[in-house]
Amino acid sequence: MKRNFFDVLLLLVFVFVFQACTEPEPNIGDEPQHLFLTWKDDPTSTMVIDFHTVPEQEAKPVLRYRLQGDKKWQKAEGQSFPFPHHVLNVHRIELNQLKDGRNYEFKFWGYDRIYQFRTISRDFSKPLRFATGGDNLHHRPWMDSVNIAVMAYDPDFIVMGGDLAYANGDPENIFKWDTWFASLKETLISPEGRVIPMLVGIGNHEVQREFKDIMSRVIGGEEDQEAKDFQITEEMRLQYAPFFYNLFAFVGQPGYGVMDFGNFLSIVILDTDHTNSIDGPQLKWLEETLSARQGTQHIIPVYHVPGYPSHRDFNGKTQIRVRQHFMPLFEKYGVKVAFENHDHAYKRTHPIRAGEVVDKNEGIVYIGDGAWGQNVRSTHQDTWYMARNESYHHAIIVTLEGDHMDFKMVNKEGVVFDAYHIP
Repeated sequence: MKRNFFDVLLLLVFVFVFQACTEPEPNIGDEPQHLFLTWKDDPTSTMVIDFHTVPEQEAKPVLRYRLQGDKKWQKAEGQSFPFPHHVLNVHRIELNQLKDGRNYEFKFWGYDRIYQFRTISRDFSKPLRFATGGDNLHHRPWMDSVNIAVMAYDPDFIVMGGDLAYANGDPENIFKWDTWFASLKETLISPEGRVIPMLVGIGNHEVQREFKDIMSRVIGGEEDQEAKDFQITEEMRLQYAPFFYNLFAFVGQPGYGVMDFGNFLSIVILDTDHTNSIDGPQLKWLEETLSARQGTQHIIPVYHVPGYPSHRDFNGKTQIRVRQHFMPLFEKYGVKVAFENHDHAYKRTHPIRAGEVVDKNEGIVYIGDGAWGQNVRSTHQDTWYMARNESYHHAIIVTLEGDHMDFKMVNKEGVVFDAYHIP
């Protein structure tokens, strides 16, 4: 009897001490202002989760997560830092050692809503599907409509090839990032709460005009002293592209990188003279990266300025540089398709090798040109390299299964207006 009494007393003391040392979780609200998921590392076992909050909510970089169906929550903590030129705080939490091909639930400290994400399966005999495009935000209803059309295909992830919010790195355009993130939260989350992870590349509208101007002079070989002395540094990138470099956990630094899905797929994200010169250290990195992945089944580059434009001049300076420096490496290392953006239209080229149209099994097809949510433009009608061109808002749905690559191009009404298959 006496022993039972002391056991109960000990238990009560333990509970009291535990409660005293455990901070109670407040009820901040249903959900944070913004939410963004991406990867910096292996997409089969990791996830990076960002959420943005106003200071008065006193949110913390803490979340709870669990395998869907489990009862027990696990706790994860991260870091907080300011949203550049905004009142919001950014909270970033990196999850590791996750199980592949599984649904997870997660909720933020102080918030009620439960979300989901899905890790990529290591069984690459099953289809892997993603959506890609670029040039997102001009008129939000257009962006929302393309988002909704994409969600009908339940993609594993999305790749954006630059020109996201069109804020130009300008603090006065901060409201555009609010609109961009709001579109993601309202249209790229499934009815069950699954948040679609996104990989992002950089475009010209992520960068302040002052930086773009001097980059243009440097690349053009101009002899003024400022251009001669110019050296790109990480501090300059943070200053002149503050939103891109602060708001997104990136797969590589600075501004270009590769995301590997085992030996099945490598997404190679490139910078077309925005904050990294095409023919600078990036080019050496690109050759090393492609050379090291010759055993990878699918290698897909994604970048902003097209080498084969649908609207702009074929002989534009950056277009020439893309063809001169990137494309010989694509051809050397067996790339079959590359996604381009920037022109605000749709195009699909014939298979091309060494600047000529070739057989389907020998050349590279260049697809895209970025009209997710921007004003669409007219296209070249009789250009030698063009197989299909349209002035449509669109996204590209990519399904990879074994050696097969299937591409469906959907407009903002959800209609498939073009399709292509490799092999």
